[in-house]
Amino acid sequence: MSNSSSPSTRPMRLAKQGAYETMSNVLGLSRSHHKVSQSVSGNGSSVSVNPRALDEILDSNNPSVSAVAQSRSQKRKSPNDSEVVFTTPKRGRPAGRGRGRPPNRPVLDKEASLYFLIKEGKAALIQVADDWIEHYQKDADLAVMDLIQFFISSTGCKGIVTLNDIRTDDFSQLIRKMTEDFDEDSGDYPIIIAGLQWKKFRRNFCDFVKTLIKQCQYSVIYDQYLMDIIISLLTGLADSQVRAFRHTATLAAMKVMTALVEIAVRLSQSLASVSKQFETERTKQRKGNQRIEALMQKKHEYSENKDEIINMLDYIFKSVFVHRYRDSVPEIRSLCVTELGEWILNFPEHFLDDSHLKYVGWTLYDKVGEVRLRCLQTLLPLYQEEQFAPRLELFTNKFKVRLVSMVLDKENETAVLAVKLVTCMQRHFPALLVARDNEMVYELIYSVHRGLALAAGEFLLQQLFNVKTPGRTRSRQECKATNKSVIRDLVQFHKESKLHEHAAYLVDSLYDSHDLLKDWTAMTELLLHGDDKQPLDREDESLLIDIMACSVKEAATGEPPIARSVNKKYVTQKEHKQVQDDQARLTEHFAEHLPVLLQKFTANPRDVENLLTIVQRFNIEVYGAAHYLNHLNALVKCLEEIFERHADEELLGTCSRTYECLCSEKLPVHVRPLVTGSTLIDLTMLKLRQEIQQFNSVDGALDEEDIVTLITSMRRIEALHQCHDLSKWDVWDLIFPIVKQRQDYAVPPNPEMMRLSVKTCYWSLLWALKAIADGQSFEDSIPKLKQQFQQFCTCCRELMESPVNETAETTYLILCDLLLIFGWSLPERNEELTALVFEADQSLEDQLEQFVRRKVFVDDAAQAGDVTDEEAEIVKTHRRRIYLAAFCKLVVFGVVTVASAVHIFKNYVTFQSDFGDIIRVLLNRCRESDKMGWAKTMIRALCALYQETVSELDPENRDKISDAIYVVHELAKRFAMSFGSDPTKTREAIVTLHREGIDFACAADLNTATGKAPRDLPFLEALNELSNRLLKQDKRIVLNYLNRHFNGVRVGVDGEWQPLITYRNSLVESEDEAALMPPPPLPPPLISATVNKGQVPPPLSLTPSMNVSSPFVPVAASSFLTRRTARTGTTVDTLMEVDFEEDFAVVQLNGFLAKMDNQRRFWKKILHGNDTIINKYYELKLMIAYSNRTICPGSFAVVPVGNMEFEKRKFGQADESTFVNLHQHPSHLDYVFCNMANQDRRTWLNQVRIMGVDMNYNTGKSHNIHQDYKPV
Repeated sequence: MSNSSSPSTRPMRLAKQGAYETMSNVLGLSRSHHKVSQSVSGNGSSVSVNPRALDEILDSNNPSVSAVAQSRSQKRKSPNDSEVVFTTPKRGRPAGRGRGRPPNRPVLDKEASLYFLIKEGKAALIQVADDWIEHYQKDADLAVMDLIQFFISSTGCKGIVTLNDIRTDDFSQLIRKMTEDFDEDSGDYPIIIAGLQWKKFRRNFCDFVKTLIKQCQYSVIYDQYLMDIIISLLTGLADSQVRAFRHTATLAAMKVMTALVEIAVRLSQSLASVSKQFETERTKQRKGNQRIEALMQKKHEYSENKDEIINMLDYIFKSVFVHRYRDSVPEIRSLCVTELGEWILNFPEHFLDDSHLKYVGWTLYDKVGEVRLRCLQTLLPLYQEEQFAPRLELFTNKFKVRLVSMVLDKENETAVLAVKLVTCMQRHFPALLVARDNEMVYELIYSVHRGLALAAGEFLLQQLFNVKTPGRTRSRQECKATNKSVIRDLVQFHKESKLHEHAAYLVDSLYDSHDLLKDWTAMTELLLHGDDKQPLDREDESLLIDIMACSVKEAATGEPPIARSVNKKYVTQKEHKQVQDDQARLTEHFAEHLPVLLQKFTANPRDVENLLTIVQRFNIEVYGAAHYLNHLNALVKCLEEIFERHADEELLGTCSRTYECLCSEKLPVHVRPLVTGSTLIDLTMLKLRQEIQQFNSVDGALDEEDIVTLITSMRRIEALHQCHDLSKWDVWDLIFPIVKQRQDYAVPPNPEMMRLSVKTCYWSLLWALKAIADGQSFEDSIPKLKQQFQQFCTCCRELMESPVNETAETTYLILCDLLLIFGWSLPERNEELTALVFEADQSLEDQLEQFVRRKVFVDDAAQAGDVTDEEAEIVKTHRRRIYLAAFCKLVVFGVVTVASAVHIFKNYVTFQSDFGDIIRVLLNRCRESDKMGWAKTMIRALCALYQETVSELDPENRDKISDAIYVVHELAKRFAMSFGSDPTKTREAIVTLHREGIDFACAADLNTATGKAPRDLPFLEALNELSNRLLKQDKRIVLNYLNRHFNGVRVGVDGEWQPLITYRNSLVESEDEAALMPPPPLPPPLISATVNKGQVPPPLSLTPSMNVSSPFVPVAASSFLTRRTARTGTTVDTLMEVDFEEDFAVVQLNGFLAKMDNQRRFWKKILHGNDTIINKYYELKLMIAYSNRTICPGSFAVVPVGNMEFEKRKFGQADESTFVNLHQHPSHLDYVFCNMANQDRRTWLNQVRIMGVDMNYNTGKSHNIHQDYKPV
């Protein structure tokens, strides 16, 4: 192995650095790699000092040398080491460089470089590492150079490392050189670039670093050179200001530490094994035992190697980790914490202490959620190990408050880990958490996030119920007793939580953690027989029935409650089989016990309703068994009794759905008559017919008791009609006359009667439509249904205006549903249904919109004051969301026009908390279906909100409109976010929106004489929020449209015109477009020149009086003129020395102009003498302006081409005789106007002013161009 330098910053030789330098100065020596030598040319002698000899000198003369350095210096002794050796060279010519490579960098073979091999991944990493080690043993310098090049290239730097770079005292110069060669414009570097290739490179990079270090442990890792080089380089790069260097070096350093930890663990295991063998041999007490000496030597070697590895670990930890764990880049902080967790878990004897754990604790307070997540992922495996608990006690007490508070972290994934961590903490330290800490976790059981709820459920089972996985097999009787006790405690917990309507969330949180909730036998016994130790009261029984019904639903369907997120895309075969088994088991159990439960709790409607839902989860086929026939018969009789006894609308609906399940075709044929032969519908229908006849006979004048009886019968029929077709009982003919002739009764029908009648007619229409769609109708069915539908819609429109809220609201929802069902999509199912399509007219749209305004967008706080009932407010908001969603569905499916949603769009910001999600979906759906209508509706909503806001201002505060319309600004921002990420898809829509917004702002009081700003001009400030959604070319279109509205208007610069200036600036993309707006009164000419006919004009001097910083001079041109004038004081004539014709001939207009505007290189060329480009620049500006229709056809321009040559550029068609040929100096760009309108001339002159040139042309007495063609 060749010699190589050891940098002064390398950690393993820091202790000897100062001493080496001191002794070198004393002896007159210079260090080089492993030996120090100095050649004396005068006498040809040389002195060489062996490192070991110098170490001994240092040890005896410099007591400050560290113990680590002393042990390292005595580690490996060469048999040829000597103290000081004086040698005399042979006579003859001086020795040459010798064989081998020159010190410079050889030609880099990219395909053979480490970076290429790792990036491509075509070779095994172990083989690559072994090849590099072999190369290192042959030529250490070149191998180390290749390794350094690998690290540098992995950062994305294209710099090349040479041998001279690694022979310096430190790597600071190399890092400085690489920093200069690094391009940080992109911001990306290999280990963070997206894509499969670069993800694979990052994985290979990490694996290679670890593999290389682990492969070196048997050979060169202890040579006091390789690891010094690697650690010093990575330490320097990790401290760089360049993010790519810092991130890549930190990643490499962390992986080096991970590999060293694995080596240290292996050494510890080997040391323990050798120590055990050594003690065994010592007990034999044999003299002269060579094995004892060998084991002692081996033990000493392992101990030394372990100490050296630990020294490396400590140095990297202090020099890299301690600085980078709080880096400004979150990815680096996450990396450090993640790797620290690996070290602690794999090498706890060194890292599992408070001096290392404190860094994880401090990082728990990080502002970035990903970093906090990595911290918890680091801690959770530690707390899951029982043997680590004693060493974690101090850390737990110190950071307990923070760990417990993280269960409420805004990042759900972080909160899940925090709950699991708190669960482990509670298991190890039972007295750690207080009641308040437990309550914070208990509340998460009802969380919408399922993972968080499951974690909280595990905590509840452990903390409150002390449920653990049994260590031995328990008897069935013991399990039943335990489950009864836990179920009773669970009911008590649910009772104390005061969230009785959310039992489904409680069940789902505990369902996967324990089989407790599938023990329906224990639940049934508690309900039927109670508990001797602690009997259940009436409320407890209701809660238990609710829990049991929810558990049955989840077992039979495998679905979590509504709104609880599930990431599963499909159900596995194992899960499907589990659901089938659970369904069969619950059917067998409840088919026998459910009738008994219904009879016991038949008095409570809620309990009965929950028990009946269990029937809907049955596997009906089980009733084919003979021993279940009696149970089925008992169940049907219970249904009849419940239907006859109760009048609760929800219970009747559940009973009807349960009866529908029993009438299913899945029911075996031989038992179906038991259900279908029931007289339930016949008796109910007969009773209703009799009561309605009585109601009609007395002209509605029934007493109160008869009215209640009639309403009860109507509820039962309406409930049955939801799931059963009652057309053969002529329900429509019986009920609809009450709705139609409601005003003809002497006593108007009860509002509840009207509501139930409307719902029953609604179901009749749907069943009739289903019969037609299924082909079970008669010839006159379609005309009859169409007539019924039209009559019913007429009645609904009248009932929507009813003063009774319940009647109006029910009618509105039913009408919205019918309009959607009978809408334009009806023929998609059956072409015969085309005749039934109903189109809403404008009056119906307006009526529905007015209902939404009255019932949805209402500020209750302003009406009721500050005192509000929170629970009632939640119910009211929920009901309003239903009304709004019904109307939004009509808009989305095209039943009503998008324009009818103006009021909804207008209230997007005001009612964001209540209806923001619904309106956001409506905006997106409208954009997909009708972009133009969507854009027009948004601008109309903005205009309506602006007018409403302005109308509320006092006349005295009209000057503060800009401050008052902040809500319009917010609404415009929300609209801007709804345009999506691809502006090309909504290009026409956004242009239309801006044009209509400009029309609104400029519609009133636009006086060209007085110059007074329009009244609604502040609206342009809100419209400015949508300017960034315009494409560049569309901004120019909108800008031209804006300019037309202010044609001939004297625009001021005072406050009332500020909205126009702000909006216009948002539309201007470049300085040349600024000319499209009529400017304020023109200042004196910037550059003047008189051109007499037949004469060459005088040079244009850049005099000190010229205001080159004027706003009418382009920024880049102004900067150039200022620097050029200050430096040389030359005239424009002296700048025209280089012919630029050849370069100009090959460029494209737009591309070249963009380069001139955006690149500093262009202006540097001007300063270096390529000044003809100024004229070319102006010419391109001229041609671009014509392409944007700011120059009228028939215009000509005389432009210089080459040196002292002229060419006329014609824009449009015009007579050749109109062209005036002027002889001029090539430094001037002259314009000739002919056949131009006044506005076009004004625009032209403004364009010239923007380019920094103002010319006054005078051709003498015979012809004056400026006077003849100037704007009138």
